Parts: sequence; C-alpha cells; structure tokens
Amino acid sequence: MTKAKIQVEKQRLGMAGEYSVCAELLKRGHNASITMGNAKAVDIVVFMQDNSYRKIEVKTSCNKRFVTGFFQKYYDRTKSLHPDFWVLVHIDEDYKSHYYILTHEEMGNAQMKRNEMDTWERIVGCDNVLLKDIEQFEDRWEKIYETKENAETLERE
Repeated sequence: MTKAKIQVEKQRLGMAGEYSVCAELLKRGHNASITMGNAKAVDIVVFMQDNSYRKIEVKTSCNKRFVTGFFQKYYDRTKSLHPDFWVLVHIDEDYKSHYYILTHEEMGNAQMKRNEMDTWERIVGCDNVLLKDIEQFEDRWEKIYETKENAETLERE
C-alpha cells in the first residue's frame, strides 16, 4: 500500500503549522499566542517569565522545500522588525510533524548558503530552503527558552 500524498490548501497548511507550533510551546510550559490577521509581523509570540518575549515566524511544508521569502523581506540585518526565531514544520506522509528551530541569524545563513551568496542583500525572486539545508536544527526548542546571553553561547557551540 502506498502513502497518499498530502494535499492541503496553502492557507490551511500554514494555519496547521502555526497551531501545532503553538501547541508544542504550550506543552513545554510556555505562554504562547498566535497572532491573527493577514498583515501580521510575526506568527507567534512567546511570553517569557522575565517579561521579555520571543517573536516566531512559522513556515510549513508537505514537501522538502520551504518558501521563506527571506531576502525579499529581511535583507537588512540592522532592521529590528524581524522574527527572533523561525520554526519550519515539515508534515510527512504519515501526517507527523517535524520541527526545525532556527534563530533569525541561522535562517539567514542557511538561506545565503542555499542562494550561494556571500552577503545579506535584497534579491529578486522568492527564497526557499530545502529540508536537507536545515536538518541539524530539528527539535532545537531549547533555543527559544534561553536568555539572549545563553542563546549566543548555544549558537557558538
């Protein structure tokens, strides 16, 4: 018996990813909330115990490619209006979700490598990364919970 290919409308697939990421964060004991609307800046906000917060961008895919649009939107490293973290959700043929957690910097570096770029810059087109480009970031939830100082240490390891 062969597995059925998952076919879901783009909007529903995105919502499924956002809700599943929010559920994972809640299960881990953190206050997380999905932001609503069509023109939102981030998908999920996580409120930390020290009254800080983390902004999360979620991208969901049923295949091995994630459309990020990274350098169309985040080409300037100095802009403060960017997500702190990216969670890429891969839904496999058994409808199991796999989570890949990257800092914004890690996402930019993965996209640069995919694009064969030397520097961050605005480009034309629509950026994407492949599952093989981000496999090492699977289930790295601890990044989101760390303080900024500890997160910098984690990135260097």
